[in-house]
Amino acid sequence: MITFQYQLRDTAERTLFTATMIDHMDTAASKLNSVIALAGIGMPADSAVVSAETSRMVFRTYWNYEDNVLTPAPHSIMIKVVDTGTEYGKALTIVQDGVPLTDLGYIFYIDAISFKYYTKLDVLTTTARSVRSAEIFLTFRRDPPRGEGPVLRTKIQIKCFLMNSYMRGA
Repeated sequence: MITFQYQLRDTAERTLFTATMIDHMDTAASKLNSVIALAGIGMPADSAVVSAETSRMVFRTYWNYEDNVLTPAPHSIMIKVVDTGTEYGKALTIVQDGVPLTDLGYIFYIDAISFKYYTKLDVLTTTARSVRSAEIFLTFRRDPPRGEGPVLRTKIQIKCFLMNSYMRGA
């Protein structure tokens, strides 16, 4: 009977742990989509994306994410994974003009990120000026509760469109 209760407790903890991780993944995907959707505001369509690498994305916009306003000067936004050196492991960082965004700055428990870029006609590209959407592959990694059992690794794939570049007709 005692063994059954321990197994029941462990199963309940693992279920709650997994649900928390799924919620975290959903939040991360929503944040990424909201940032990338506003890429290129006020910019010519072919100059919105500055760097289209498989491990990071850099784009420009006149939208200031930190203050949630349109500004007269353009901003540079970079999305990449960095090692935090903490129990959180790696984190996805969203940086505006060299400063992490306060409400979006770090998304924890990331193990890996990979970007694929597409043109308006949905053709794979590596040319920054042709990018109109990005497909993002995120791998999340988190140790199990109490240090027992297998490491939880989950993967998501999202596709984000640079809507302002599409609307400019490029």
